[in-house]
Amino acid sequence: MTTMQRFGTLVLALALVTAACNRGDDAELTTTTAPGSQTTTTTAVTTTGDGTGETTTTLEGATGTPGYDIIAGDSEAGEYVVLVEPGTYTERDLQNIMEDLVDEYAPVTVHLIDTEDAGDLVLKDELTEAEQAVLNAHYFARIVEGTTLEFLGPYGDLESVHIGS
Repeated sequence: MTTMQRFGTLVLALALVTAACNRGDDAELTTTTAPGSQTTTTTAVTTTGDGTGETTTTLEGATGTPGYDIIAGDSEAGEYVVLVEPGTYTERDLQNIMEDLVDEYAPVTVHLIDTEDAGDLVLKDELTEAEQAVLNAHYFARIVEGTTLEFLGPYGDLESVHIGS
């Protein structure tokens, strides 16, 4: 048998094994991400001639947009104050929230905070030192001019990015 014949036989055998392994299988894949959740659950169900196998995988901190609420704003002026749950967020989490808001509302300005107290302060013209300290700790990011995402407070060391169109 020549090398070419051996190779052809090997490819044919591999094709037959693959076809036999896939025959009669009915696979179903379901992925669920709860709104406002950073948990993704993936369930794969495979039915073979011998029975059913089910595998469930839960990923904490998976990609997605964390939940948020618009607590103040003026749609005519395009300015919104957005509240997220207190917690630690990645740069990508904050960017996902802001991109979601830009896509949905086309705002000019968005303020992203994690406490209602900071929400009251963010629109205030003049702040006391104590109020500024609260804002510095709880004001995460803002969109200016509709497309520039600036990181603030605990995320202030991150560089601004362009989002939206």
